Amino acid sequence: MRVLFQPFAASTHVNTQVPLAWALRSAGHEVCVAAQPDVVDDITRAGLTAVPVGETLDVGAKMNPDDGDEIEEIRDQSWLGVLDPGRIGLDPPPHDHLQALFAAWTPMVYQNTIPDAMIDELVDFARRWRPDLVVWDTMTFAGPVAARACGAAHARLMFGLDLVGLMREHYRGRLDRLPPELRDDPLEEWLGRALDRYGLEFTEDMVVGQWTIDPVPSSLRLPVRHPYLPVRYVPHNGRTTVPGWLREAPGRRRVCLTLGVSFREVAGGDRASVNELLEAVADLDVEVVATLNAEQLDAARGLPDNVRAVDFVPLDLLLPSCSAIIHHSGSGTFMTALAHGVPQVIVPTRMWCNGPRADLARDSGIALCCEPEELTADRLRTMVTRVLEEPSFARNAARVRAEMLGTPSPRELVPVLERLTAEYR
Repeated sequence: MRVLFQPFAASTHVNTQVPLAWALRSAGHEVCVAAQPDVVDDITRAGLTAVPVGETLDVGAKMNPDDGDEIEEIRDQSWLGVLDPGRIGLDPPPHDHLQALFAAWTPMVYQNTIPDAMIDELVDFARRWRPDLVVWDTMTFAGPVAARACGAAHARLMFGLDLVGLMREHYRGRLDRLPPELRDDPLEEWLGRALDRYGLEFTEDMVVGQWTIDPVPSSLRLPVRHPYLPVRYVPHNGRTTVPGWLREAPGRRRVCLTLGVSFREVAGGDRASVNELLEAVADLDVEVVATLNAEQLDAARGLPDNVRAVDFVPLDLLLPSCSAIIHHSGSGTFMTALAHGVPQVIVPTRMWCNGPRADLARDSGIALCCEPEELTADRLRTMVTRVLEEPSFARNAARVRAEMLGTPSPRELVPVLERLTAEYR
């Protein structure tokens, strides 16, 4: 069969899709990855066939504009303080709040990152190439539109927690109880207009997929009533080389400190203080590997003697040698730490599901968490010491790792996808 992958235009989102794409390719299926030009190099470096669609997105520039008073709210992210999907919690919020969430996110995020021209190019390619299955990122809705337009089956491949599924479950339940004339759904209206250009009508699977492929362990999944297809998370960091220093065993316990690539590239800065983080680990009897770039180091007051600073090191190679990790709650970082059974200290950024993910990790006993606004060097030092010294954190991290290892690998998922594609297309 032919399978079209459609990631969001950020390298970490592409990396999430590569293992499953290669599992299908290795099983003899034809695979293409269609995305905006920003990530074409990431796709081809992974050895996959790229299909550029639309103009360059440059999501970092959209989130961090250089000028214009009318976009100051985007620059300082003040709107996220009120309309942050990560703050809705497990209890259904009031309908007015959900209405405001979709009214804000649809034009400000979805339409802004998925322009009509990009959807049109993707639909045109899909109608020419005729995929049997479209696998799309939960942050981009061009994929299901293209699937419907060419008659393909389609499924989401999750990047992080299913906040969209949780919000839609709450929202549609409320909306269905309203009189038809009061059912104002901004996301349906926007996708409905896109579908109407091809003579198609909106259905809810345009938002949540016909089914969802989810690498998040079921014990950490949000409580959404939706058909999920579990798959083992396989870390992919792009082209990687093992540095010489990493080939040697550490002389003492090693701790990874990272604030992630996505946040500094997309959101334009760190929510946590680099100085507080470095001060917290300076007096600990550990070796710290900190993934900090030149800009972050320039802002630091100095580098402690027990800290090795590297701009980038593949976490899949580093974490097996680590006894703990301090991080921002990014999806790739979090999932790679789970895959290697590493206890975590989380200082979550305000980006999508980072907050809820930190809460779930804390509740499962694999992590300690602190909001950036409440962070002090003493508090962080205490948390790091606890996850290193209290056996329960390593024990719980090992339990979640065992759960992940018991989940079907991407290769084992291929025949299931073949069956579901035949059923749904």
